[in-house]
Amino acid sequence: MRKFGKSQIIMTSLFAVAFLGTLPAIAQFAEVLEIGDLGQVRNDFEAYSANLRNYLTDYNNSSKTFQPVEGQAQLSITNNSGELNIPNPVAASDSIRDSIVQYSTSDKFETNPAIYGSILSNEINRYIIRGSAETLLGTDGQIRLKNKLEATQNIVRKADESFREAKAKNAGIEGLINNIVDSTSNSTPLGGGQALTQRLVELQLKSIEIEKDQSKLMAEMLGRSIQSQNDLQYTNLNLANISQQNEDSNRARRVETAAEVARLLRVTSQTDLFRKSSAAPSLESPPPDSENNPPNSENSPPPVLEPGQ
Repeated sequence: MRKFGKSQIIMTSLFAVAFLGTLPAIAQFAEVLEIGDLGQVRNDFEAYSANLRNYLTDYNNSSKTFQPVEGQAQLSITNNSGELNIPNPVAASDSIRDSIVQYSTSDKFETNPAIYGSILSNEINRYIIRGSAETLLGTDGQIRLKNKLEATQNIVRKADESFREAKAKNAGIEGLINNIVDSTSNSTPLGGGQALTQRLVELQLKSIEIEKDQSKLMAEMLGRSIQSQNDLQYTNLNLANISQQNEDSNRARRVETAAEVARLLRVTSQTDLFRKSSAAPSLESPPPDSENNPPNSENSPPPVLEPGQ
């Protein structure tokens, strides 16, 4: 049976202490990565979809945008929402356009149901874009972003603390190993075991440092992703405003054209009436026509006899 010397027992004990000493730091770091609001993807999206639906189904918002067909707009949005409780913009826009054309609905500016349905179809898409921007950049959206950024910052801070604690513990263990080696170097060589223990401690410390740097990198990526998402919402909102301006310009031109046509028709009708009134026969009786209308013998005066008759 092989006997273990005192030096081997000491080195084994020190290796176990070194390894167990780093476990709390690793466990604390892993726990840090799981806390906070980060990673709650489903909860975040459910909060987003709830805020978006509340905006889209709010009567004041829909009435201001779709009056007097806000009821049809609401049905188009609610009846075309999927499993994630958000509207399908393509199906919703098609639905309201088909409804307008089917029932020949028009308003005071657009009397053509096909044109009016197309306008409302585009307005549905702009309405959803404005709702998404309000959901992400409004009051509730900014609260969610603030909590997420704070949670990310806390993770980075605690990762740094975990790394410093692990480094301090490993430094203490390394100093203990060196003291024991110095005290036993005269009797038993411990070079191989000491090098192995120090190498394992360095690897564990390097692993924690890599995880710390990864947490910083992920935090930076999350911050940039949030900023890009906000910029995208501003871009979509600007595009929606441009589309709305083009729609208003087209409507103004159609209204102006219709008014000009109506004015021309009115002027033309008045001109025709004037011409007809000018060409109408006089109310006085025309002179008798001797050939076609012989004079009445009763009412006409007797002929004048010439001398010699």
